[in-house]
Amino acid sequence: MIILGALLMGAFVGLLTGMFGVGGGFLITPLLNALLGVPMSIAVGTGVVQILGVSTSGLYRRRHDECIDYKMAIVLFGGNYVGVRLGAELLAWLGRIGMWTIGGQEVPAVDVIVLIIFTVLLFSIAGWLWYDTSRSTNEEETYREGLFSRIRIPPYTNFDLLDRPQMSLPVICYFGLAMGFMTGLLGIGGGVILVPGLIYLVGMRTHKATGTSLAMVWLSSFLATITHAGQGNVDLTLAAPLLIGGTFGLQFGVSVCSRLGGNQLRRYFTLVVLAAALLVGGRLLGMLV
Repeated sequence: MIILGALLMGAFVGLLTGMFGVGGGFLITPLLNALLGVPMSIAVGTGVVQILGVSTSGLYRRRHDECIDYKMAIVLFGGNYVGVRLGAELLAWLGRIGMWTIGGQEVPAVDVIVLIIFTVLLFSIAGWLWYDTSRSTNEEETYREGLFSRIRIPPYTNFDLLDRPQMSLPVICYFGLAMGFMTGLLGIGGGVILVPGLIYLVGMRTHKATGTSLAMVWLSSFLATITHAGQGNVDLTLAAPLLIGGTFGLQFGVSVCSRLGGNQLRRYFTLVVLAAALLVGGRLLGMLV
């Protein structure tokens, strides 16, 4: 039953990877914990293995896609490397806290803390995306300028896929560090934060953001897989069906993405993030009450 559940989860997450350029860790990690009862540390480590697999397939499918900014992905990875190590170390430290007694029952402290972070993060992202898509009436995007383009900290470099190409290198690197920290701590590839970040902070158009996010998710999950495997947080018995299901789901997701407009993609992405937030929030409430 656990293998079947992992297979279905992998297929669903693969679909999301193909459509939105996210690794799906924001769903797979809490789902493994909430529905299959996998300990949070193992869910995090196994989740990044699945993210690595589906993002590899996704990049191969989109290898000729002109919407991927590899230069942006590499610069982000500069800060990401440090962030992943910091996040994984914090997760290991939280795991050593032990058990908390809540409502007369003992629960792992790391599960409670990670679920709280997940809940706040997902509801915040869903709220902003909902606000933005509800006020936007045009399916096709025109000029887009992000908040980071107004921060003038040298040195600078140009990213050709942006409407305003010149960006601060330190700002992009620190953004990558934040993404890496989330990957190491929560087992997410960072796409759920990176896609909105690339759109609203960097100023990248939606289809370009999903493609670039996929490249960044691959780099981030590759590093996170090595880190968590070294800490014994990977269950290969779970990882195998997740990867198999993810490969099939991904093929369909890439096809759907090419048929949708930018605003449609953001709208559907909002609904997915909101559903994940409600699921994680329900799991957290069940632990605390």
